[in-house]
Amino acid sequence: MIHELIEFAHGRGMALSLIETMPLGQTGCDRTEQFLGLDALRREISRRWTLSDLTDRSGGPARYARVEQTGGLIGFITPLTAHFCGDCNRVRVTADGTLYTCLGHENGIDLRKLLRSSMSEAHVHEAIGHAVEQKPKGHEFSLQGRVLPVKLVRHMSATGG
Repeated sequence: MIHELIEFAHGRGMALSLIETMPLGQTGCDRTEQFLGLDALRREISRRWTLSDLTDRSGGPARYARVEQTGGLIGFITPLTAHFCGDCNRVRVTADGTLYTCLGHENGIDLRKLLRSSMSEAHVHEAIGHAVEQKPKGHEFSLQGRVLPVKLVRHMSATGG
Protein backbone atom coordinates (compact mmCIF):
# COMPACT_ATOMS: atom_id res chain seq x y z
CA MET A 1 0.00 0.00 0.00
CA ILE A 2 2.85 2.45 0.77
CA HIS A 3 4.22 2.01 -2.75
CA GLU A 4 0.87 2.96 -4.28
CA LEU A 5 0.68 5.98 -1.99
CA ILE A 6 4.13 7.13 -3.14
CA GLU A 7 3.11 6.69 -6.78
CA PHE A 8 -0.12 8.60 -6.20
CA ALA A 9 1.49 11.55 -4.41
CA HIS A 10 4.56 11.88 -6.57
CA GLY A 11 2.56 11.33 -9.75
CA ARG A 12 0.67 14.50 -8.86
CA GLY A 13 3.73 16.52 -7.85
CA MET A 14 3.04 16.24 -4.12
CA ALA A 15 5.45 15.47 -1.32
CA LEU A 16 4.41 12.76 1.11
CA SER A 17 4.93 13.07 4.87
CA LEU A 18 4.60 10.12 7.20
CA ILE A 19 4.22 10.38 10.98
CA GLU A 20 4.35 7.81 13.72
CA THR A 21 1.26 7.52 15.89
CA MET A 22 1.44 9.78 18.91
CA PRO A 23 0.00 8.93 22.34
CA LEU A 24 -2.51 11.77 22.42
CA GLY A 25 -6.10 11.39 23.60
CA GLN A 26 -8.03 8.44 24.95
CA THR A 27 -8.91 6.19 22.02
CA GLY A 28 -10.12 3.04 23.76
CA CYS A 29 -7.61 0.88 21.90
CA ASP A 30 -4.12 -0.43 22.46
CA ARG A 31 -1.72 1.95 20.73
CA THR A 32 0.92 -0.75 20.37
CA GLU A 33 -1.38 -2.30 17.76
CA GLN A 34 -1.35 1.02 15.85
CA PHE A 35 2.37 1.68 16.08
CA LEU A 36 4.78 1.16 13.22
CA GLY A 37 8.17 2.76 13.57
CA LEU A 38 9.11 4.70 10.48
CA ASP A 39 12.51 3.03 10.48
CA ALA A 40 10.73 -0.23 9.59
CA LEU A 41 8.54 1.49 6.99
CA ARG A 42 11.60 3.17 5.48
CA ARG A 43 13.27 -0.24 5.09
CA GLU A 44 10.13 -1.47 3.28
CA ILE A 45 10.13 1.59 1.01
CA SER A 46 13.84 1.09 0.27
CA ARG A 47 13.18 -2.40 -1.07
CA ARG A 48 11.54 -0.80 -4.10
CA TRP A 49 12.67 2.83 -4.17
CA THR A 50 16.06 4.51 -3.89
CA LEU A 51 15.99 7.09 -1.11
CA SER A 52 18.55 9.88 -0.81
CA ASP A 53 18.54 11.77 2.48
CA LEU A 54 18.30 15.54 2.17
CA THR A 55 19.52 18.25 4.50
CA ASP A 56 16.68 20.54 3.34
CA ARG A 57 14.31 21.48 6.15
CA SER A 58 10.81 22.92 6.08
CA GLY A 59 11.01 24.43 9.54
CA GLY A 60 9.08 21.48 10.91
CA PRO A 61 10.05 18.13 12.36
CA ALA A 62 10.15 16.11 9.12
CA ARG A 63 13.41 14.67 7.86
CA TYR A 64 13.22 14.44 4.07
CA ALA A 65 14.46 11.95 1.50
CA ARG A 66 14.19 12.19 -2.27
CA VAL A 67 12.84 9.18 -4.14
CA GLU A 68 15.27 8.93 -7.04
CA GLN A 69 12.83 7.16 -9.37
CA THR A 70 10.13 9.85 -9.01
CA GLY A 71 12.05 12.95 -7.95
CA GLY A 72 9.46 13.38 -5.18
CA LEU A 73 10.01 13.89 -1.48
CA ILE A 74 9.05 11.80 1.52
CA GLY A 75 9.11 13.37 4.97
CA PHE A 76 9.58 11.16 8.02
CA ILE A 77 8.23 12.52 11.34
CA THR A 78 9.40 10.34 14.22
CA PRO A 79 8.19 11.52 17.64
CA LEU A 80 8.80 8.09 19.19
CA THR A 81 11.74 6.44 17.46
CA ALA A 82 13.94 9.51 16.82
CA HIS A 83 12.94 12.51 18.92
CA PHE A 84 13.22 15.81 17.10
CA CYS A 85 12.34 18.08 20.01
CA GLY A 86 15.66 19.94 19.97
CA ASP A 87 14.90 21.23 16.47
CA CYS A 88 11.17 21.88 16.93
CA ASN A 89 10.14 25.48 16.37
CA ARG A 90 6.38 24.85 16.29
CA VAL A 91 3.65 26.34 18.42
CA ARG A 92 -0.05 25.80 17.81
CA VAL A 93 -3.16 27.84 18.44
CA THR A 94 -6.35 25.83 18.88
CA ALA A 95 -9.76 26.86 17.64
CA ASP A 96 -10.66 27.96 21.18
CA GLY A 97 -7.67 30.31 21.32
CA THR A 98 -5.22 28.32 23.43
CA LEU A 99 -1.55 28.61 22.48
CA TYR A 100 0.34 25.34 23.00
CA THR A 101 4.10 25.35 22.67
CA CYS A 102 4.34 21.55 22.45
CA LEU A 103 1.96 18.83 21.33
CA GLY A 104 3.23 16.65 24.15
CA HIS A 105 2.38 18.99 27.02
CA GLU A 106 -0.84 20.40 28.41
CA ASN A 107 0.61 23.76 29.38
CA GLY A 108 -0.75 26.54 27.22
CA ILE A 109 -1.92 30.11 27.46
CA ASP A 110 -5.41 31.37 26.81
CA LEU A 111 -4.93 33.91 24.02
CA ARG A 112 -8.66 34.50 23.72
CA LYS A 113 -8.79 35.67 27.34
CA LEU A 114 -5.75 37.91 26.84
CA LEU A 115 -7.10 39.44 23.65
CA ARG A 116 -10.52 40.09 25.21
CA SER A 117 -9.00 41.69 28.30
CA SER A 118 -7.97 45.29 28.58
CA MET A 119 -4.32 44.32 28.22
CA SER A 120 -2.31 46.38 25.80
CA GLU A 121 -1.01 44.78 22.62
CA ALA A 122 2.50 45.02 24.08
CA HIS A 123 1.42 42.94 27.10
CA VAL A 124 -0.14 40.31 24.83
CA HIS A 125 3.11 40.14 22.83
CA GLU A 126 5.04 39.83 26.08
CA ALA A 127 2.81 36.95 27.25
CA ILE A 128 3.29 35.12 23.95
CA GLY A 129 7.04 35.71 24.11
CA HIS A 130 7.16 34.36 27.67
CA ALA A 131 5.22 31.24 26.64
CA VAL A 132 7.59 30.60 23.74
CA GLU A 133 10.62 31.10 26.02
CA GLN A 134 9.14 28.43 28.33
CA LYS A 135 8.69 25.96 25.45
CA PRO A 136 9.56 22.51 26.83
CA LYS A 137 12.84 20.99 25.67
CA GLY A 138 11.04 17.77 24.80
CA HIS A 139 7.94 15.67 25.12
CA GLU A 140 7.61 12.57 27.25
CA PHE A 141 6.44 10.14 24.58
CA SER A 142 8.21 6.84 24.99
CA LEU A 143 8.17 3.33 23.64
CA GLN A 144 9.20 1.76 26.98
CA GLY A 145 9.11 -1.83 25.79
CA ARG A 146 6.61 -0.92 23.02
CA VAL A 147 4.04 0.35 25.49
CA LEU A 148 2.47 3.61 24.38
CA PRO A 149 0.87 5.06 27.48
CA VAL A 150 -1.46 7.98 26.80
CA LYS A 151 0.32 11.11 27.95
CA LEU A 152 -2.45 13.60 27.21
CA VAL A 153 -6.21 13.46 27.34
CA ARG A 154 -6.40 16.14 24.59
CA HIS A 155 -6.68 14.60 21.13
CA MET A 156 -4.31 15.78 18.41
CA SER A 157 -7.31 16.76 16.28
CA ALA A 158 -8.28 19.26 18.99
CA THR A 159 -4.87 20.87 18.73
CA GLY A 160 -4.05 20.52 15.07
CA GLY A 161 -1.00 18.88 13.62
